[in-house]
Amino acid sequence: MRIPLLHDCRFAVAATGVTVFLDAYATAHGHEFWGDLLAAAWFIAYGLYCTQNFLGCREVHCGITGPGFLIAAILMLLRLTGVQAYGFGLPWNVFGAAALIGYFAESWYKTRSGTTFLSRKRPGDVRKSE
Repeated sequence: MRIPLLHDCRFAVAATGVTVFLDAYATAHGHEFWGDLLAAAWFIAYGLYCTQNFLGCREVHCGITGPGFLIAAILMLLRLTGVQAYGFGLPWNVFGAAALIGYFAESWYKTRSGTTFLSRKRPGDVRKSE
């Protein structure tokens, strides 16, 4: 199920900006738990949405952003639980890298195929002529 608002780049950038600001604010003021929890929720929500979107309509960027955002969520949850003690930036860097790689890959794919959607046709499929 495609949700147009979540595909609007302005919304995605603004909402991500608010989330990173709140996470950074919370971390700077000694309340990193709620900030990281908010970031993890954002990563999980967007990661699950992108994954289900890719499975439904096969947009190229969602095939990369979905798993990338979920990896960022796992990293943030490891930070939250204290299993790993890396900085606040690592999960955010993974999130940002997944977004950039996803959109660059989609742009590259579109210049070659004329579409942002992967073909559902599998190698070896032959269309019957009528």
